[in-house]
Amino acid sequence: MTVRLLFLALAAILLSMSPAAAQSNGCTGFPPTTLDLDTVLAPIQRDDALSIPQLTRLPGRTPGPVSTADSHVLGLTQARYGEQSQVSALFKTMGDGTYCASASKLAISFGFQQRIVHVAREIPAGSCLHGEVLAHEMRHVAVDEALLQEMMPQIRSRLDQVIAEMTPVRSRSQSQAMAAVRRPLESAMRRIMQEFGRERDRRQAQVDTVEEYERVSRVCNGEARNYLPKPATRRTVRQG
Repeated sequence: MTVRLLFLALAAILLSMSPAAAQSNGCTGFPPTTLDLDTVLAPIQRDDALSIPQLTRLPGRTPGPVSTADSHVLGLTQARYGEQSQVSALFKTMGDGTYCASASKLAISFGFQQRIVHVAREIPAGSCLHGEVLAHEMRHVAVDEALLQEMMPQIRSRLDQVIAEMTPVRSRSQSQAMAAVRRPLESAMRRIMQEFGRERDRRQAQVDTVEEYERVSRVCNGEARNYLPKPATRRTVRQG
């Protein structure tokens, strides 16, 4: 599960100007913009209360190499990732009634806000199969954590570049000025989220392979067969 959160809060400080400075057409005199970037990695929650049919119907991370309609889900990892951003801005009122604005601080949190690892309730805790399914799901968790750790320096570098290219803006109203201030950040975070999601899907697909599903269906002396529903036709065992 992927949820993108973007909250932009206005913390405006009106700066009075001298009559001489107010005659200037330029937006100058603002302090540098600062960046606070935090990594979010929610603790892992475990939930083995859902049945195989319930897990099969749950939205998961990726559909896997076989369709949900043709498979049973023994385990699933649900992860909600995204970013929360706050923009603080400084404003100056100009002599002609317009406003100059400049971002003073960007506070951004990026990462996983929720992580839940499921193993189907039909599989007894402590059994061989339970251990295999849980180990598979923890591989998904490890992929997410490694990707986040790898990406955070790149995200900081991208945001530093955005800040370096940001310049004070001038507009007829504070709201228009604020919208112009935050536009580069919104654009950058949108691209970052898209790139993160694509790379995450690619790496997670390397865990969810047909070969891995077939392996789990055979391990523990084929224990998985004991817990699957009895359909009219044979289905493929799948994990999330």
